[in-house]
Amino acid sequence: MAFFSAKNAGLAFMIVAVLSIISAIALIVMSIMDVDVESIKAHELTYFIILAIGEVICACLYFTYGQKVRSGAIDRKIDILANYVKIVGITTIIGGLFSAVAVIVEGGDLGSAIVGAIIAIVLGLIILFIASKINDGKQTTGDKLIWIILLVVFVICLLWAILEIIAIITIISGICDLIIFSFMILLLIDEDVKKEMGI
Repeated sequence: MAFFSAKNAGLAFMIVAVLSIISAIALIVMSIMDVDVESIKAHELTYFIILAIGEVICACLYFTYGQKVRSGAIDRKIDILANYVKIVGITTIIGGLFSAVAVIVEGGDLGSAIVGAIIAIVLGLIILFIASKINDGKQTTGDKLIWIILLVVFVICLLWAILEIIAIITIISGICDLIIFSFMILLLIDEDVKKEMGI
């Protein structure tokens, strides 16, 4: 029985992306207005504004992905999985670069910022490489290993999302992650995807 619904998953990603965009814009507005929020101080305004811009860009990529999944532009389940992993790789690089810029602009340690950016780029490229192997049409031992790794990662992320919800202060982020990784686990254990990956 197929539990994964592409249309519902696409809609969920679009909703999560919109919530992320609203959250990022709210952070920018609060930073500019110098609102006294626990995690925001006057000398950190530029830092948070740059991070929020990066988050908006990443959220827009997720929204576009969700839109394509919901409309059927990306219709094969294995392609839905591969494109999701690809988006994660791209946003990892974008997030790392914006974090590095934010640290540098705010006067932080240049060396640490550069190392952080390099790590993000390397990690992002590895994730992109994995994404390219998911739907390359081949069923190898590597595909099986990737399937196992993704399952472990998705389950860990799902558990982390539950902890975020319990923490209350990160409840919105937790709900978004819970939705995303619930769908990704359902997609990963779908018979069509398992067959494509030689499971």
